[in-house]
Order: sequence, then structure tokens, then C-alpha cells
Amino acid sequence: MPLEPRPDEAPPLIEALAVWGWAVEHSGIPMRYAAVILADHPSFLRRWDTRAERYRQARQTLADWEDVVVFMDWPGDDAIDEERWDHQDAYWRLRERALRGLGLVESDETTDQLLHRYCQEQIAECERLSDQQHPTHPTDEGNER
Repeated sequence: MPLEPRPDEAPPLIEALAVWGWAVEHSGIPMRYAAVILADHPSFLRRWDTRAERYRQARQTLADWEDVVVFMDWPGDDAIDEERWDHQDAYWRLRERALRGLGLVESDETTDQLLHRYCQEQIAECERLSDQQHPTHPTDEGNER
């Protein structure tokens, strides 16, 4: 069962792991001492029954604490993309729309140049479609000239 941060625990596991992991790696705190402390965390108490198993799991988790903290905190690629676009202003959304409309992923052109080119292509497409339509007759309803 993977470890998960629990904000309702005091302190959350992710915080405790970051503090003790950093202390072991950078402050000379013995791994054994940190593992004994971490083994009594509510998250470990809930998952493993014996003190020996909790200690073993805490020691393994502390040995790879940075990767475990990143894994626990990583919201996933979809959440990162959503966050990226939720905080972009309208200018960047407009640029992205112009790039997509032109079939591009990126461009060195300014946004104004991209928008101008996109609009020109849209106008040309409308004119092409208009030329393909059948001619209308003055008697057609709503098509008086």
C-alpha cells in the first residue's frame, strides 16, 4: 500500500518524512533514531501492526525519502497541465488558439503576427467556401440582392 500524505494527521506524513529525511541526510541524525520516531507516526501505526514492521518500513522510506516525498506530493500530469492553463491569462490562451488553428505547436512569430496569419487563413477559407456555393436567385427567400 503506497504511503499517502494525510492533511488531517498532525503532522502530516509528508511533512514528518521531509523533516526526518533531511535531518538524517544533512544533519547527522542517525537513521535508526529517525526511523524509531517515524515508526510511531499515525500513518505507519494504521498500516502495519508490529513495531518491527513499522520500523522496517520507516527505515526503507527514510532511505529514499526525497523520491517518496515527491511521489506523495505529485498531483499527476493532468493536474499539472490544468494548473498551467488555469493560471494563464487570455493573451496566452489566444496565442495557443492561433497556434492550433495554424497547425503549429510553437512559433517564433509574435502573437500579433500569428493572429494576423490565422485571420488571413480564415478569411481565405471563407472566400473559398463562398465561391463553392451555388448562386442564389433573387426569388429565394431571404436572399434578396
